[in-house]
Amino acid sequence: MDQNSNYFKKNLAILVSITVALFLLTVFLLIIGMFMHNLKQQEMLKTTDKFINFKSQLEHLVFTNKTLVQGFEAYIQTNPGLDETAAYTYLDNLLSKNENQIRNIGVIQDTTIIWNYPKEGNSAAIGVDLAKVESQKDLVLKVKNDQVPIFQGPVDLVQEGTGFIIRLPIVRQDSGYWGQISIVLKGDQIIEEINSYADKAGLNVALFNNQNPEQPFYGDTSVVGESSLTFDIDPGFIDWKVAVSPQGGWENNQLILGIAVVLVVLMAAGAGRLTFRALKINYQLRIMSSHDSLTGLFNRHYLNEYQTMVLAAAQRNNRQVGLMSMDLNHFKKINDTYGHNTGDLVLIETARILQKNVRANEAAFRLGGDEFLMILPDIKDRQELRQAKERLAKSFASEFSLADLSEKLTLSIGTSLYPEDGQDIDALLQIADEEMYADKKEQKSRLALS
Repeated sequence: MDQNSNYFKKNLAILVSITVALFLLTVFLLIIGMFMHNLKQQEMLKTTDKFINFKSQLEHLVFTNKTLVQGFEAYIQTNPGLDETAAYTYLDNLLSKNENQIRNIGVIQDTTIIWNYPKEGNSAAIGVDLAKVESQKDLVLKVKNDQVPIFQGPVDLVQEGTGFIIRLPIVRQDSGYWGQISIVLKGDQIIEEINSYADKAGLNVALFNNQNPEQPFYGDTSVVGESSLTFDIDPGFIDWKVAVSPQGGWENNQLILGIAVVLVVLMAAGAGRLTFRALKINYQLRIMSSHDSLTGLFNRHYLNEYQTMVLAAAQRNNRQVGLMSMDLNHFKKINDTYGHNTGDLVLIETARILQKNVRANEAAFRLGGDEFLMILPDIKDRQELRQAKERLAKSFASEFSLADLSEKLTLSIGTSLYPEDGQDIDALLQIADEEMYADKKEQKSRLALS
């Protein structure tokens, strides 16, 4: 057997097996990645749904209070001569059943507070020009200049404490901007409502306003976590940024991922091993079908396939093919004297010498018993064929070596040449065998005379 070819075949099988294992590993890891990504996406969608519920409740809280006093805004716009008493009476009726979240309502002419309802506890703010209050002036002037409603908070109030402020511009048709209405919502009450909405939604929440976009006025960024989802709440009015994450944290799928990866690696390794075994078995079956199991030389079965290719190629290319048929002299005596184990060793040693003398484009066969054959696909002429025969005989005589074997073995060789001696393998073998038997007879005669 050609050791280089065997080594190459084995390495090729290993390479194919590793490739299959890596391919399957890649595919499985991609599937796992897609599965884990899908799990993450589903969790993010669930969290987004929870946020939408939280957002709708929060917006409802703000817009309900805004809508409540929009009627008062219209009332002021259509009653330019409205006095303080009439305004307070209107607000008493308006807020009698809706004052649990509203701390006070201020009426601002231009940028100065002229009324504050209820007056009790809020009178200190009357007469204050909010354009001069650092925490409120920017948005007060924005409402005046842009004439758009604005939500602000939490802010430090002029009348002490904190609150959230809804500012609505008062614009009269005849004179344009007149002033503002400011609805101050109770800071503690709004925070309690936000807590309630977050708990119902099952969310950790951090809220940021445009006055301090880096530091949340509600919640803790360390609790929400770095992998939080971020959203906006009504940028045109409320203008809050929100970071949310599920209460209890995101689902930890690392254990699932770890187990899946281990299983995938084992499956890929198993598939690679099975591939290697399948290739190895397939190669062994091919070797068994074409090679002699004892000597490793090609067998008679492969001769039928090989000679068809060689003779067809020789015919196409107008070349000659040489055959050398051979057997061992006195081989039966070796088996009878030393046993079949020694006989097998003789055949193996003979095969080694033949394989050593086979060139790259030539082939050696064991046809059965002690019968061997060499095919030389591209021989120049009969003279070159005889020289090859002489080289093989000398090599056998000088190199054959088997310990504890006192019998001297010789090799009988016969040759034939295609197409001169025959057009098919049977005819060529017959000619070569006749010459081999003549060589055997000649060797016996020389031995008898010596």
